[in-house]
Amino acid sequence: MLKPKLQPSLPPAILLGGGANALSVARNLRWQGILVLALGNPEHSVRFSRFCQWVPLSGNGDIQERWFEWLTGSDGKRFRGAAIIPCGDDGLEFVVQHRAELANDFLMYEANDEVVEAMLDKAKTHALAKKANVPAPEVWIVNTSNDVRRIMDAIHYPCGLKPRASHEFKKYFKEKLFVANGAAELLRVFEKVEPFKQEMIVTELIPGGDRGYCSYYSYLDENGQPLFHFTKRKPRQYPNGFGTGTFHITDWNPEVAELGLKFFQGIGLRGLACVEFKRDPRDGKLKLIECNHRFTEPNELLTQCGLDLAALVYNKLTKRQLPKLDSYRRGVSLVKTWEDILAFRQLHNNGELTWSEWLRSLARPQCFLYFKWWDPMPWVSLFYSYWVRQFKKILRRGPSDKHRDLKLHQP
Repeated sequence: MLKPKLQPSLPPAILLGGGANALSVARNLRWQGILVLALGNPEHSVRFSRFCQWVPLSGNGDIQERWFEWLTGSDGKRFRGAAIIPCGDDGLEFVVQHRAELANDFLMYEANDEVVEAMLDKAKTHALAKKANVPAPEVWIVNTSNDVRRIMDAIHYPCGLKPRASHEFKKYFKEKLFVANGAAELLRVFEKVEPFKQEMIVTELIPGGDRGYCSYYSYLDENGQPLFHFTKRKPRQYPNGFGTGTFHITDWNPEVAELGLKFFQGIGLRGLACVEFKRDPRDGKLKLIECNHRFTEPNELLTQCGLDLAALVYNKLTKRQLPKLDSYRRGVSLVKTWEDILAFRQLHNNGELTWSEWLRSLARPQCFLYFKWWDPMPWVSLFYSYWVRQFKKILRRGPSDKHRDLKLHQP
């Protein structure tokens, strides 16, 4: 399939960070004839897409410093007037820090910067939720082991220990959250992360399975008015309970939309955002889990059901006519195939999901994060890198591991 011709009159779009969400944004914008550049990390799949121009950055320092050097250097000056669109939390933080310096040369992502900073800090997010009268779990800020000792007797277990700034934390740990079943375990886990000087919070965990997760998306204009409403559910994630979503499905839930809009307007948010809730079976209330002030991983799901958020963000910045936003298809799902198999296996082993229930959930219109037959290389690169990692793991295993595996497979 041929790509649409580039429209020289349209400002380029420069994407900062992001994984599958950046890939979806790049494909959507390029279909409109917009030149898309992705500044960034070589491991991101968008690098391999024929629908964007990947820009390798010199040096090995902080990614935000390298973005700034490129944008303010001779290469960046060639693209003055381009729209800067963050697709990850690093990109959001970059926009907040450099908006004033770059606003004369680039179209900067629309947002209330004070709110963006709060959304990047989970402790501040929960504080704003309480101020907006939106239910949220209890959280405690802990910076030292002594902080943990002071609160450990007041916490209901199990509890979660997670970073205030997840995009900084993932430089050192792959886990999004650590679960502690008691005071001693909480202290032990905190002592594991303390040397990395990451600000952490202890959070109450909402009980119940993954079926309680739901989300609301919108874009609030300069007057705080929503340009669209969208809700979805996230019935499965891997690992179960505190992982990444493996199965999403679009729906329409007025309760979720009403509470999400209340939160957005109550905190003064502007621009694109998604807020996630989980229903608490103890009192039946929806409680805030997190808010992302950017494109999220399931962006392709919104595209496939009729909401082109990439075009919305770009057209707002360039003052073009907005895309159609008044309706979307419900019952459309997005599945991360391999991860969803792992999620199902955990749920099935725990007696929470049967084979027939799982197969019925997949028997509906679906879309995928990476695979497109007309742009296959992002998926091919992921498939290749996955099996390379598995092969390396096999090579690293010692004789004792192989002997153990043989014993496990004996009848």
